[in-house]
Amino acid sequence: RTHHDPRLRMGCPVIHSPAAAETASAAAAAQTSGGDSAAAAAGSASTSGCPVHARGSPAGERLNPDNAMPAVANQLPAAGQRLPLSKERVESTIPQAGAEGGHWVYPSAQMFYNAMRRKGFEPQEEDMRTVVAIHNTVNERTWREILLWERHYPECVDDLKLVRFGGVPDEPTPKARLFTAVGYKPPFDRHDWVVSRCGKEVRYLIDYYNARP
Repeated sequence: RTHHDPRLRMGCPVIHSPAAAETASAAAAAQTSGGDSAAAAAGSASTSGCPVHARGSPAGERLNPDNAMPAVANQLPAAGQRLPLSKERVESTIPQAGAEGGHWVYPSAQMFYNAMRRKGFEPQEEDMRTVVAIHNTVNERTWREILLWERHYPECVDDLKLVRFGGVPDEPTPKARLFTAVGYKPPFDRHDWVVSRCGKEVRYLIDYYNARP
């Protein structure tokens, strides 16, 4: 597909407590929109889709359609926040389409905390550094897996860029449905990542599991 799919809502497979991060692992299954099948392993951590990328937004809040994050970053402390949180945003290694030479930038600990609070979660300030680190690591791993599949198109790899991404956890991929039908546990989250391959938009469907499917 080359158009923006309104079903996409940003999701991220992260664990929101340091203890859980020690034992969780995940696998991702991917299928490109062009009909090519792929199976990718993605180290992860989560028990559910991440609230930073949850569906909808507060009334009047404008979202960036490419990543479903607030168009204006909220770096202000939340009401009742006990401890100050970092406002530093780490630049990823993932090239961003439309940004000449630029890369996607991850949310800060403060932005992550605000998003979780906004969605009804009760994050602990002490955990946010670990939560953000896991979130960033999972996304970097996902991009590396995509690059492995893109080796089939060597003429395009150097200019490969991520156009947009989002979560569709309520719509299982064909591979997830197949695995579930034969008795495996379903993935806890699904992402759709749209990349620009030699100017053509290609969609990767990625399933995240708490263990190998």
